[in-house]
Amino acid sequence: MERSLFCPICLNELKDPLQTLKCKHVFCGYCIKKWLQVKASCPMDRNAVVIKDLSPLFSYNDERPTSPIIENLLECNGIYFHPNRIWNMRFPSGKPAKCTALHVAARQGNLEICQVLVSKGATVDALDSENRTALHFAAFKGNLEICQLLLSKGATVDAIDLENWTALHFAALEGNLKICQLLVSKGATINSLNSENRRALHFAALKGNLKICQLLLSKGATVDALDSENRTALHFAVFKGHLEIWQLLLSKGATCPMDRLYIH
Repeated sequence: MERSLFCPICLNELKDPLQTLKCKHVFCGYCIKKWLQVKASCPMDRNAVVIKDLSPLFSYNDERPTSPIIENLLECNGIYFHPNRIWNMRFPSGKPAKCTALHVAARQGNLEICQVLVSKGATVDALDSENRTALHFAAFKGNLEICQLLLSKGATVDAIDLENWTALHFAALEGNLKICQLLVSKGATINSLNSENRRALHFAALKGNLKICQLLLSKGATVDALDSENRTALHFAVFKGHLEIWQLLLSKGATCPMDRLYIH
């Protein structure tokens, strides 16, 4: 029977876990903070510890946990640390989010941790509080190998978040050509609409990525598709001054009727 890792202080399942930087012990955030208000030492080995010596077990920062740490936590003396547990996290902006460890590892670009988590049963299509999967994060951050891993493990290529964004939307927006190629090869819907009726082609034109535009058009992207404000990819290309792209779009039959002029 699967069990979660317990806090040595309260003996309950870990909640908002914090780890001591020196001795690598993990406790509930609330428990260890209360403990250190009374005793400036680790409850496990009595090494000196202060609040600043604590670090979130998983965090949206540049510090990437190593796989041995995760391995030890996933199976610590036979106690199972559930890889699909939902954690309360915060983005650098301070925006709260609920996600799994796999979301965090995918966003950070830590392939090794993703491999460990998936091998231990992490659900590749688990949703965060914005209905985003790990694939959304990997595509957005340009982590090709993680995208390959997730898709090989059955990740849904056309999964949509609360705003109807797919991984292809994010990859096109960020100009990640190789990820766009990968997603298309795995059957991504070229003309998928987000909540503003924008398609991947709109984002590629907006960002000035000629090769992604060529890829999408070669796979059937609708050249004159309108977003919710009646703007086409051509509008975005002209507005941003991407000459090669609007020439490409015109060569593919794009039009710009006078009743649909885009005025910023």
